[in-house]
Amino acid sequence: MTPDVPQISVIIVSWNVKESLCRCLDSIFTAKYPRLEVIVLDNNSSDGTASEVKKKFAHKLKLIANRQNLGFPKAVNQGLVAAKGEYFLILNPDTRLPADFFRLCLDFARQNPGFGVMGPRFTDPDGSSQGSVFPEPTLVAAIRKYWLGDDSAYNKYTPEASHPVSVNSVSGGCLFFSRSTMEKVGILTEKVFMYFEDLDFCRRIRRAGLPVIFHPGITIIHEHGQSTAKSPDTQKYIRDAGLWYHGPFKYYLITAVIRSRQIIDKIISGKRS
Repeated sequence: MTPDVPQISVIIVSWNVKESLCRCLDSIFTAKYPRLEVIVLDNNSSDGTASEVKKKFAHKLKLIANRQNLGFPKAVNQGLVAAKGEYFLILNPDTRLPADFFRLCLDFARQNPGFGVMGPRFTDPDGSSQGSVFPEPTLVAAIRKYWLGDDSAYNKYTPEASHPVSVNSVSGGCLFFSRSTMEKVGILTEKVFMYFEDLDFCRRIRRAGLPVIFHPGITIIHEHGQSTAKSPDTQKYIRDAGLWYHGPFKYYLITAVIRSRQIIDKIISGKRS
């Protein structure tokens, strides 16, 4: 043990992602950070995820096997409450970390002691960048995106930056923050089953006066929504979370802006064909 090196607690929620999760865990342990705590919260997977993790990694991590699918934020909070680290990393199971990931995160934390949360640059397996940052999904942003053609106004994007920059929100697929941040803003909201909990967490961090940072120099590979792609209820989760995040009035206004544009585009497309 090296007590001068802070402990980092990695929190991973899994649901029917056995193969992706094992690749993720392999990348974590290959990084060989000296004080690492890994907690996997399995949401009642039916593909043998929990038994596979127990078989391959039992001596390296803590596994909490839930008897039902609690949803993403509630399961994350199980891990945050159980974790002992000075820093936390909420990580999607369909990601892979480079060998220097934890060292770079710690370097950033030491150089920026007042940061709220940091998110890295997501890439495809071939190295091309994915959207890593969320703008605030306001009514004005929806108008800019769907009526004025400004894609950066509403979709996830990656800022053209060569150094860490302050942004509205970073992707919940990889959130690095300190225990101090959690003590100031609390754990994730449990008012949604999944979706928008990262936007809400970043919003609370900003309101506490702490910066939300996108770090383009730290990268992770992301295999794209392996769990959510398997759920038939994804659209319901998005709708319910959007209603909670925006409130009914704003939510339905934003939805009207988006749907009206889609209807017009469909009519125009039909006339052309």
